[in-house]
Amino acid sequence: MLTPQEALQKRQELVELGYTVVPGVLQNPLLDELRHWSEDILDRVSVDPKYRYQGSDIHVSTRRKWHTTRGQTPDERQFSDPIVERIIDLPEQWEACRLLGLEGQRADDKIILLSKSPHGPPLYWHQDFTNWNHPEAASRWPTRIFLSYYLTNTTRENGCLRVIPGTHHMRIDLHDVLPAAHGEEIQAVEDLSHPAFMDHPGAVDVPVKSEDLVIADARVLHAAWPNRTDKRRTLLLQWHSVFPFPNPPTWWKGEIPDPIRNADPNVEYERTRTPGTHLS
Repeated sequence: MLTPQEALQKRQELVELGYTVVPGVLQNPLLDELRHWSEDILDRVSVDPKYRYQGSDIHVSTRRKWHTTRGQTPDERQFSDPIVERIIDLPEQWEACRLLGLEGQRADDKIILLSKSPHGPPLYWHQDFTNWNHPEAASRWPTRIFLSYYLTNTTRENGCLRVIPGTHHMRIDLHDVLPAAHGEEIQAVEDLSHPAFMDHPGAVDVPVKSEDLVIADARVLHAAWPNRTDKRRTLLLQWHSVFPFPNPPTWWKGEIPDPIRNADPNVEYERTRTPGTHLS
């Protein structure tokens, strides 16, 4: 899948830029099955207008996870399906992550179905990390990652991913003006001139093919262009934890940040989506 040199490059991109793309991971027949499966769900599950920027926000669990959570949050947008285990457990996906050296990897055992409707609006700039008070936020390596598959080839025209490289480690002006990701404030925004939708000079487009696996650090600022086509642009998103705190990767040769070296394992930290002092 990847030569050792390619795998090292992908790892460096993830660590330094905050994202990378591994080509050719999701293949048929599963890819076509997921296309038909997702279209069926999106045709029959209603989507609250507040999710218009995200797309749909449908959470589908593995059966093993559903057995432990069923009934806690009754919602037509939350259910289980056996196909999810085939995505989460995909050998090619785990091999790609192994080649990148993503140690201690643990999946959340669900996917989030995010479909940008035809002529749907852009997705606002945001980061998805929720543990900014914790010393792990100062880590130079990822501890929380998302794995994404787009079920069609993406371009700027149909709403491809956008990323501001390095923002998982570096504070920029945008951090100080963004509402909390996916919260009521940003969902209520009607004016696309809001800074959350700005064309930031540091942004890069990340167009991919439907077979490609996108891996990104939860802390990196990312968004998506609007879908200007007549077809849905559907995304399957997974969340994984890697490199359990406080242990650095076995391949790490850099310095260990002071907040991690000096961390007290007995201290509990309030979770927050707002970057604090650990983001330099």
